Amino acid sequence: MGNLLKAIILTLVLSCSQLTQAQDYFHDKTPQDWVIAKNYYASYILSQDSLLLTAILADDPTFQQLLTVRQQRYTASAGCKELACMLHAFKWSNAEIDALTAAFLRRLAKDKKLTALLQEKLMPSHTYGVSTGMTIAAYFEKALRQDCKAMNDVIDVYAGGVKPNYPAIDSISFNTRDPRYLTLLQDVRQDVRTDVKRTDRAFYVTLLSAVRLLEINERWDAAQLEPLISQENKAAYEAIAQTNFANYPYSLLLTLGAGPEVYDQPISPGGMLRSRMAARSYFEGLAPFIIVSGGRVHPYKTPYIEALEMKKYLMNVLHVPEKAILIDPHARHTTTNLRNTARIMLQYGFPKDKFAIINSSVSHINAVEKMAPRCMRELGYVPYELGKRVSEVIVEFKPKIESLTIDPDEPLDP
Repeated sequence: MGNLLKAIILTLVLSCSQLTQAQDYFHDKTPQDWVIAKNYYASYILSQDSLLLTAILADDPTFQQLLTVRQQRYTASAGCKELACMLHAFKWSNAEIDALTAAFLRRLAKDKKLTALLQEKLMPSHTYGVSTGMTIAAYFEKALRQDCKAMNDVIDVYAGGVKPNYPAIDSISFNTRDPRYLTLLQDVRQDVRTDVKRTDRAFYVTLLSAVRLLEINERWDAAQLEPLISQENKAAYEAIAQTNFANYPYSLLLTLGAGPEVYDQPISPGGMLRSRMAARSYFEGLAPFIIVSGGRVHPYKTPYIEALEMKKYLMNVLHVPEKAILIDPHARHTTTNLRNTARIMLQYGFPKDKFAIINSSVSHINAVEKMAPRCMRELGYVPYELGKRVSEVIVEFKPKIESLTIDPDEPLDP
């Protein structure tokens, strides 16, 4: 796994202190790095210490035995003749998750360098829920268990064909009953094996299997257009620091998308109309920035990213300047339109004491006002605070720190 591990170690993804250091990113990060860090942040930051696994192996025979058995099971899957055998080889078992977590916690209890790494990067990230009031050990255990389960869930969906939360837009790309399919999974296994030949690298077997399955299913959506700050959002990001927000009633205008229903349609009629709403509000001076939110969602396997197409429409048709437009090209639902916008507001330096606004159709804003129970069901928290209804098509909102939490069962937009 040498070259891959070096790439992971040498690159840094989302701001480790996400509330204040949105500029903390590298340009040379690969799409795979983005997918790993966004979905499995704790596992990602562990990989930054190249000597950590070697030290644990040398000092902890139980951990060494765990990885040895893990490696042997993955190697033996070359003889698998059915799908269930391959899935068993790819995934962490519950007993392995327990043993792995225990080994890392033993190490944490006596390793000041690991404690410092987690204190500096994991705890302030709030990526596994708000960390305030939690010990490093408790938060670390929660993160490790979540990562392992999330990897297993990806394997179930994108190798095993289990239905995801939204089958119509997120399902596997292959017929798992096709006799040729097992050969494809063997090719995945062989590819991963080239990166995990050593016993200490067996820690990455399930992670790399999950990431490789996302890749062959064309589901690296979490990485698309990253890094936003230095590319699509660069002009607006730089303008934020120069903006006197006191001159505007609101800090930002979030425009909700409306996914096309036709496969080769870049932007839907609803997307055009909502873009016009946003441009009108911008030119009236309601807010200095617009954010358009929507990923590569509708219809299934569309080649178009909704937010990018709305940005083009705002610029080319409605003449909104690029420096006033931010995009969130990852959201797949209204819940994550708001969550991802909240993340951007916290990371990009928007004023914390000022409301932003959401605009969309009347029915869509009606739904937003009643969306908190859906957020609790799907995300486990509400990532925003709503204010008053400004008009039929506009409602106020503020971001909440809970929005930084990873959604472990939505790997395309965690």
